[in-house]
Amino acid sequence: MTALAFAIPATGWASPKGIQEVLMGSEIRGLIIGNTLTGETSKAGSFAYYYNKNGTIHGADYKGTWTIKDNALCLTGAEETQARCWRFGRDGHNFQLILDGSVVGTGSVLPGNPNDL
Repeated sequence: MTALAFAIPATGWASPKGIQEVLMGSEIRGLIIGNTLTGETSKAGSFAYYYNKNGTIHGADYKGTWTIKDNALCLTGAEETQARCWRFGRDGHNFQLILDGSVVGTGSVLPGNPNDL
């Protein structure tokens, strides 16, 4: 499996310390739709989620919906009533998950749904 390289133009946004560039909502949408994001967060550990173009998200032990709001990716699990939202930062060919101005996770993008999630 190969990770997708970022082919997203630079934005004028100021980035939090340690982050090369914060992605805009349209850039996040282009990154996730029809792809699998894999990585690790400091709180929840490793993850692998497929982002369907119909707004659903599928992982081995997670199902829910996704939306883009205020330049952040917001997820609502099947058993949750409130969305959790993260901003994305570019880190070379990978991404960073940003919460409250701090990097809380890193990951990469796999084309399509190679893990059949």
